[in-house]
Amino acid sequence: MRHAVRYTEDMLSGRDFMGFVEHEITDGVLFQPDDCDVACANFSIGSHQSDIDPSNMHTLVLSTQARGRLHSDIDGVKQSTDIRSGTLTFVPAGLRQVYDYEGTTTNTVIGIHDALFKRVTDIDPRLDDPGVLETRLGFVRPGLHALIEEQYDVMASDKAGSKVLTESVALKLAVELLAVFGKPLENGVAIPLNGLEINKLVDFIDAQMEDGFDLSDLAAVLERDPFAFSRSFKSATGSSPHQFVIQRRLMRVKDLLINTHETLADITYATGFSNQAHMTTTFAKHVGISPGRWRKAVKS
Repeated sequence: MRHAVRYTEDMLSGRDFMGFVEHEITDGVLFQPDDCDVACANFSIGSHQSDIDPSNMHTLVLSTQARGRLHSDIDGVKQSTDIRSGTLTFVPAGLRQVYDYEGTTTNTVIGIHDALFKRVTDIDPRLDDPGVLETRLGFVRPGLHALIEEQYDVMASDKAGSKVLTESVALKLAVELLAVFGKPLENGVAIPLNGLEINKLVDFIDAQMEDGFDLSDLAAVLERDPFAFSRSFKSATGSSPHQFVIQRRLMRVKDLLINTHETLADITYATGFSNQAHMTTTFAKHVGISPGRWRKAVKS
């Protein structure tokens, strides 16, 4: 079921997304199970330019460790956006993609066939047709983030029954994507925050992490009523503001664990947790192991 490949680095051009991962990325891994509606890849890359042919798969990218600026031309539509740890990019099938990226990033990429969305809409006709899917760069949605990581872990495990688990997670991922791009299933759903508003909040959270802030501070950044802000925030991200802030704090913890020699006490202070025990407990709850063990594992 598993197909893992290692690569040689070169200019990325003339292939679809999974194709250039398979043939042109250094130290990447690709999983393309037979008779499965999803593929998955993981790789790290620095500043580069790429010209990617249209693919028959939708492409969903999670930047797990990233700092950079992306200039894109997708089927003639030009955009620029910051790519940071935790941002997502989605490009529907059939679009030519030209990128100029300045920075570094580690990406987990999910390729999704239309057949997966059809299976979902057959199960629940209230969900929108996948034709509503559209390009979106540098957005955040914790529900998708968690499912992409789960999808990669399941596909990388290659254990008995992993094909069933792969398909199960893939269905949940498709439902979450349709929730991002589809119309609300019920009337009265709050109007989501837009991408610029989300980016403004992320900048504020990252800048003020050490000092601490509350819901009213977040709402004030966008000059919103706190209650209406919470509903609009969850409608946009699938997460409450509190859950989202915790995720940003944990991303910063991981970054400091990997890239510095700071003590756990110093990292606790830098990421705004009330004390080291709280940071350790929260990290273990979300990641599965303590920060100290995680640091040793990723650096070994």
